[in-house]
Amino acid sequence: MNPDPPPAAARPSPPQLRPARFDDYPQIQQIEAANLDETLSPSDWRGLFLDNPLWLRLGDRWPIGWVLEDAASRVVGSLTNVPSLYRFRGRELICASGRAWAVSGDYRGFALWLMDEYFNQPGADLFMNTTVGAQAMPALAALSSRVPLGDWETAAFWVTRYRGFARKALEKMGVPLAGALALPAAAALRLKDALFAKRLPAVPASVVVAAEDGFDSRFDRFWEELARNNPEKLLGVRDRPALSWHFAVSKRQGRLWINTASRGGLLRAYCILLRQDARQGVRRVRLIDYQTVDPDADLLPGLLGAALRRCAAEDAYLLEHLGCGLPKMHGFDRFAPYRRKLSNWPFYYHAADPALAAELSRPEVWDPSGFDGDAGLM
Repeated sequence: MNPDPPPAAARPSPPQLRPARFDDYPQIQQIEAANLDETLSPSDWRGLFLDNPLWLRLGDRWPIGWVLEDAASRVVGSLTNVPSLYRFRGRELICASGRAWAVSGDYRGFALWLMDEYFNQPGADLFMNTTVGAQAMPALAALSSRVPLGDWETAAFWVTRYRGFARKALEKMGVPLAGALALPAAAALRLKDALFAKRLPAVPASVVVAAEDGFDSRFDRFWEELARNNPEKLLGVRDRPALSWHFAVSKRQGRLWINTASRGGLLRAYCILLRQDARQGVRRVRLIDYQTVDPDADLLPGLLGAALRRCAAEDAYLLEHLGCGLPKMHGFDRFAPYRRKLSNWPFYYHAADPALAAELSRPEVWDPSGFDGDAGLM
């Protein structure tokens, strides 16, 4: 007589979806930690909303996200919904950035329910998702569009600490004795760059490049000029309150670098960089945002020179910019000697209004960067 077959595993009951609450975060954080690379502290997560310059306008009607609950009222899935302000052709647009889309294994079949709620919320004009991973990419590609300007599957970079970079590269390739071979490999890389890498041009004598501790009133005046000069561009608001909120987490963690270029005491350009070390131990600095109001000079090389020197001094292995082929970032693409390909396209957008969607399908109205969406919020 054959033994009875083992009982089939019981399928969980369908979850319930509801708007997230601030007191859900301990459970949301557990879901994120189990499924994603990074998660925010409770105070930093609350700060995405309560410290947001838009919160006084939106707080009583803006969903901070959505959760899936199982039959025991446990959170088994979540999506956070962060608001920010954009300007385009004299209009203000409310942008919703999704972050940390995470669902427990037994409930993955209901994950799109969260994304459907996000894209159908009534208070958002624009949707930006700029850290889309390989697993999420099919869903986002079906529900939104790739940003039409730039190659977001390619990163350009400099090597700034050759031995550390060589060791990590050899380890990734599975080369035996990577530590011992790192020194000759680093010497070869250094010689190659010395012989063939293009040199950054000198900073104009009239320009002063400086490192800043934070955002002061000069950034308000700069934003007013930037917006006035670019009425046909879609621009995330970059005044002092917006910048201070957007980069609050990285500043508290000591990962925020701000370089400015001034002429005659007036701020003419800036770049914002973040220390974003890779999981494999690669010590990496990324250029997140470069803005300029000087049409007659390319001030990016001078800012890059300062960043490269600091990378070497602080033992960062590379300086990187994600997204090639952007007109304003020509200086980075021209001088950075190395490229790497990503496994996915991370930058998607959607407009709620079909007329706005038609306008945003044109590459020339875009000025995309790592400032958009949630890429710089960690």
